[in-house]
Formats: sequence, structure tokens, C-alpha cells
Amino acid sequence: EDRNWNLTNRGSGKIAKTVRARDLWNKISYAAWASADPGIQFHTSINDWHTCPAGGEIRASNPCSEYMFLDDTACNLASLNLMQFRKGDGVKTFDVAAFEHGVRLWTIVLEISVMMAQFPSKEIAQLSYDYRTLGLGFANIGGLLMSAGIAYDSREGRAIAGAISAVMTGTSYATSAELAGELGPFPEYIANREA
Repeated sequence: EDRNWNLTNRGSGKIAKTVRARDLWNKISYAAWASADPGIQFHTSINDWHTCPAGGEIRASNPCSEYMFLDDTACNLASLNLMQFRKGDGVKTFDVAAFEHGVRLWTIVLEISVMMAQFPSKEIAQLSYDYRTLGLGFANIGGLLMSAGIAYDSREGRAIAGAISAVMTGTSYATSAELAGELGPFPEYIANREA
């Protein structure tokens, strides 16, 4: 509706400036695009999807916004290079079985890394142990698609990225569940079980 939007000083609670909503939104959008920042994080949506709300609200993310969780936590991250799973069979196929094996191994490695990692503070170390935060991703989707002659910004490219993401997520979650079956869930699981 392009109404006036009040910018409120967080310290005093007083209105610092009033701007047009569309002008502000355009500046935010341009800044996010120009710097490759994630842009705005909607506190309500983020916390509606929060998997461990008993630990407190999610108030921020890391700069790339792939990790959103509690204050004073860390996420042990790793990425699998998708080009390593491209078969050299002349038809440019993706080795799903090898990828699943890689995901499984790296999920276990990341789980072990929580116990071996060094953290910048006692609080971050404690919450890392309490929540066992880890994240597995992939790299080089652009290279994989280009090597197969598939446009990055195409329906086929997005479908492949979605399928790889689904395989990675399902395999990682299944591996995590197996580990929990053997070792027990993370310490704060019971408090957050319903979420």
C-alpha cells in the first residue's frame, strides 16, 4: 500500500525517521541483491519453523543465512563437491548411490566433529554439545549442471538441484536417526520433542 513506515530507535523506542514503505523496501532489496546478503529475516516465520523453541527464540543467522538457531551456538558444516559424483560414462549421469554413501559418511563425520571441535566460548561449546548442531550441504551445482549442458536457471536445473537436495536431506536424516538409535538423541531433544 506504500504507506508511511516508522523507523523506531530500539534503544529509546522513539520514532527516528518516517519513510515511504516502497522506498524502504526497494533499498533493502537492492542492498541484498548487490551484496548477496540474505536480506530480511522475518522473526515470526523463522520462529514458527523453529525445531527447538524450548531453548529460546531464534534472533539471528550467520551472514550467509544457512544457519539459523539459538544464540551462542555453532554449526559444524561440510559440503560435498557434486562434481565428484558425476559419472564419466559419456551420458553425464549422477552417481546417486555414491552420493548417498558420501552423505552418510559425512553425517557421521560431522557428528564426531562436535565432540572434537574447539569453540570460541564455553557457552557455544556447551550448546553445541546440548543440541549437536551440524549441517551438510553441497557445492558446485553450477559446475555439475554446466558439465551436463543444462542451464543453471532452468526448470531442469532447478529440478536436479531439488532432487539432489532431497536425497541429501533424506539420507542425512536417516543416518542421524540411526545414530540416535545407538547413542541416544541430543541432550535437549526431550524438551523440544513436540516441536
